[in-house]
Amino acid sequence: MSAILLLKINFAVFAMIFLFCLFRSFNLNIILVGFTYLLPLVPWWLGSAQVERILIVSYCNLIFGIVEIVFFTLTERQEDVKFNKAYLQQLFGHVLPIIVALIGMSFVSRTTLIPVEIWELIIIAILFTFGTTLRILAISQLGFLRFKFNIAFRDKQTLKTDQLHKYMRHPTYTGMMFVILAYAVTTHSWYAGIIGTFFAFFGFQYRIHFEEKALKEQFGKDYENYRAKTPMWLPFLN
Repeated sequence: MSAILLLKINFAVFAMIFLFCLFRSFNLNIILVGFTYLLPLVPWWLGSAQVERILIVSYCNLIFGIVEIVFFTLTERQEDVKFNKAYLQQLFGHVLPIIVALIGMSFVSRTTLIPVEIWELIIIAILFTFGTTLRILAISQLGFLRFKFNIAFRDKQTLKTDQLHKYMRHPTYTGMMFVILAYAVTTHSWYAGIIGTFFAFFGFQYRIHFEEKALKEQFGKDYENYRAKTPMWLPFLN
């Protein structure tokens, strides 16, 4: 099977899943998530770039894109989407920097002429597999009631302090940052990798600032105690 055919299949598979998710939950958040991973899957304008690197980018966006859009579609509720000041703050401070990082590094990788080396492939596979697995586990443990695109609280929502959240406050973000690092390695460029990683890290730190402020207002002393004893990103790095 030719590489171009594989790229077209990946694009078609994600496009169909994206359309189904839009049919189930049509809103701006799902559109943003979908196009973030759909654009790097476009099987055209490939030029003379390395086919192996393009395929890596394609499969990373296909796999992680499916994970993201399915989880957000399952957890998104129409009442969570409120086009107010808080939503716009998160859109421009959190969402867009991460979108720029993911799409930007994907397209830098697609135009890189340097062949994929074995050490790159190993590092990408380890970072991507670990990050994706961690994010899936963390979201599954949070449950549909707690995990959401916007900062919002629902009836009967409680503070999560066990399982992965016993060791770090934001394992879903930690998982995605490992995936971001995998994207950075695919670029084979220190400049693109560092800039892309910085954009994503800024976006998550921006989100965390407002999210933890909201959690403190919602859960009071319980969250303050949890925050004081639990590291933000990685276990034992408080």
